[in-house]
Amino acid sequence: MISFYDFFMKPLEKRGIKEARKRLMRQASGAVLEIGSGTGANLKFYNFDQITDLTITDKKLSKRIQKMDLKQIKLVEADVSNLPFPDDSFNTIVHTLVFCSVTDVSKGILELKRVLKPNGKIIFIEHVLPEHTFLKRTFKFINPIWRTFASGCNLTRSYQDSLEQEGFEISGLSKFMKTVFISGIAKEK
Repeated sequence: MISFYDFFMKPLEKRGIKEARKRLMRQASGAVLEIGSGTGANLKFYNFDQITDLTITDKKLSKRIQKMDLKQIKLVEADVSNLPFPDDSFNTIVHTLVFCSVTDVSKGILELKRVLKPNGKIIFIEHVLPEHTFLKRTFKFINPIWRTFASGCNLTRSYQDSLEQEGFEISGLSKFMKTVFISGIAKEK
């Protein structure tokens, strides 16, 4: 059964998100925390031979995730701004298309930083304000209406800048679909 979200995302997956998932998720290792799991789109791309524990969170876990046979995966309902985990808990944190709807991006990133082990990494795919002038103007124009109808999703964020402001450096940064999406791996400086 395909969800409305998966149906909506299918063309975007074909235009670059799926390739980013394939490239990045296999790099998750050790104790892994996935923030904002949605319908579980990342699960098939993990290399479980490198993962000792996988914890999946979302503000409200989808029924689809809850129905999956996930014996070795821990499911937790949690908000990224207030994670119920001790400091230095995870080697890898994964999030895809999450920070567009986080109310306080800085607070969310600092919370990731708190639960990330020293030398840990954040693997991310996010949509951001595009660099192209026409798209940038369009996104800014429709953002107020979009946020109302898309559960607070914000089209005008600069997630890369937010990570860097909180003391992370990004490797393997990729911008795709006319710079609407970015992906990469962030580590604390």
